[in-house]
Amino acid sequence: MLKFKSFLLAFFLVFLISLPTGAGVLNTPDQKEEIAVLNFSILDEKGNLLDPLTLGNSEIITFSRSMPLGVASRLIQFGNFEVYDHMYLQETIDVIPFPADMPPFEQARILLTQYGFDQVITGSIAPMQNLVIIGLQRYDYFRDKPRILGSAMTTAPRTTDVPTQIDPLLTKLFPPEIPVIESPIDQVFVIPGLLRINLGSSLQISAIALDSLGRPLTDPTFLYISADESKVYVDEGSRIKGLQPGTTTVSVRGISRTARSGPPATMTVVVVPPAFGIRLGTLLTERSGTEGFPIRMGFRFTPSFDQSGQKQDVPATPTPAATTDPTNPLAFIGTFFSSLLTSGLMTFDLDFDPNDEILFALNGIQRSSTGYIGTGVG
Repeated sequence: MLKFKSFLLAFFLVFLISLPTGAGVLNTPDQKEEIAVLNFSILDEKGNLLDPLTLGNSEIITFSRSMPLGVASRLIQFGNFEVYDHMYLQETIDVIPFPADMPPFEQARILLTQYGFDQVITGSIAPMQNLVIIGLQRYDYFRDKPRILGSAMTTAPRTTDVPTQIDPLLTKLFPPEIPVIESPIDQVFVIPGLLRINLGSSLQISAIALDSLGRPLTDPTFLYISADESKVYVDEGSRIKGLQPGTTTVSVRGISRTARSGPPATMTVVVVPPAFGIRLGTLLTERSGTEGFPIRMGFRFTPSFDQSGQKQDVPATPTPAATTDPTNPLAFIGTFFSSLLTSGLMTFDLDFDPNDEILFALNGIQRSSTGYIGTGVG
């Protein structure tokens, strides 16, 4: 027993020695990336770096220091990053403030290589004669050198409009799968646009939401509304079920935290009844002159016609009152039986009794996913 314990201890020590360096400090899914947001640089009309203190323009100096605070606040609201703004960095890192003539790329390199930040965001403001150009760059550390992950640029007509460009810049700076700024839903598309579904069956439908730039949103929420829940039911998981034969529509609306979405998408759903069926059974009561219980066979046929593609010619003469006046009995009967055929509610039954009879029945029934009810003649 002692030898076995010694063997286990030796094996455990060898296993620890064989672990790669840093195996005990792997990043966990809950560990957030650290992002440093630096003050914005000031550029002249030729793109050269300027010292903000030598400009004598208090607005530009204020925006160069306040814009990083706006960027940092948006990143904090997103919640997936550990954010360090310039004010915090100035209190904790001795090289800040950087020299005014140090390029932003070099500032990012120092923070990435010497202080271990995962990402660094730098910005620039370039006042022109008729507008202000604002830019953002996002860097990380890859293969022993800084790498630019994203870049965004926009313009503002006046200096006072510069802070309003934070959201558009961050939307362009990060890819769609990192929704730092949640884009409002501009359009919703549902696939397919026309769906034919058998009575009682269910299918999964898909919807796509696009932002104002035409980019698909990664994790939108959709609300499905059936115009006639007696025919079609849609659950929260976008699964649609046909309950009764007929045609109705399903509307799909996108929902986001911005509380703004475009017009809903509409899908036309046609619930198709069963067209053909076979029955096989026997009589449960004895019949005089017949021994035992005779076998009976039956066929059921339910036609349905789609009139949406038929061309309708405008009559040159007035239509007779028999087809237009709803109070006319003939018009009522014609409309009723026409709806039975087009909606798949009229069923033809043909039963065979091999011994002595054939039964033909014409039924006008209301079908549903759980059964049917109706009357008929035969």
